[in-house]
Amino acid sequence: MGFCDEVKKRFIRLSRGQRKVAQFVIENPNVVATHIASEVGKIIGVSESTVIRFCYAMDLSGYSELQDRIRKDLLESKHVSAGEQLSIGKKHEYLFSEIMNRDVTSILNTIQCIDAESFEKATIYLHEAGIIYTLGYRQCAPSTCYLTSMLENFGKKVTQIKFNVEDIVNQINRMDTDSVLFVIALDSVVEDILTIVKLAKNKKVKIIAITNSSISPVRDYANISFVAGAQKQIAFEANTAANSLVHALVEGMTLHNRNYYKKFLNLNAQLDDRLHFLEKRTLTMK
Repeated sequence: MGFCDEVKKRFIRLSRGQRKVAQFVIENPNVVATHIASEVGKIIGVSESTVIRFCYAMDLSGYSELQDRIRKDLLESKHVSAGEQLSIGKKHEYLFSEIMNRDVTSILNTIQCIDAESFEKATIYLHEAGIIYTLGYRQCAPSTCYLTSMLENFGKKVTQIKFNVEDIVNQINRMDTDSVLFVIALDSVVEDILTIVKLAKNKKVKIIAITNSSISPVRDYANISFVAGAQKQIAFEANTAANSLVHALVEGMTLHNRNYYKKFLNLNAQLDDRLHFLEKRTLTMK
């Protein structure tokens, strides 16, 4: 029996405030799994203590155990595979909910697989890197572009390796011990990626890898590796979790020198304002 089913069975025995919490838990399990008790209380319109009392009423030790139960249910729940086609024209009221909850499940699964020490080490690699090379082809290209853009926004020197022999050779020749190669390899076909990773490893380049399998051959050559997504997810489905992990790693990098990275965000904001002003002025002149 899932936790939400247990809540429904005990619903009538809960106090009025606890029933509000119970209803919210049933309807928004993903929010409960990713927000602290005080935030959930504000959303519902009850006090944090009411949320905690609800946990006790459900025979839980506290809010942490509530989150554990909810996350377990989310991970075990069955979602429509991205590969399954929905009937054209068929009314599907909760399509957005199914897809977004599947993404939430994918991210939660990724969180559980992350080693804190490896995460911290990866953020240091990114912070100290003289230049960062990003690598990811085919279905991984969107996540790789996102990674490149995030790093550039914080003033890092970044080069995204293109899918052609000449560019690959040129970039590998430029790599040295101060370089970091950040690989996103969620595809089942990784031979081309693997070749580049091996060459970079021979040059003693620090390698960070995100894969969607704990047995990916890329992990054998990476200094630090992470698994993104849920089991048996295709690359397209795992991209959301990979993007979330990329976001976390880049944010972690900025914590090593907040003032240094903040100035680049301010500079980007000033440039955006300047471009907006010029565009507006151009339109006015026309």
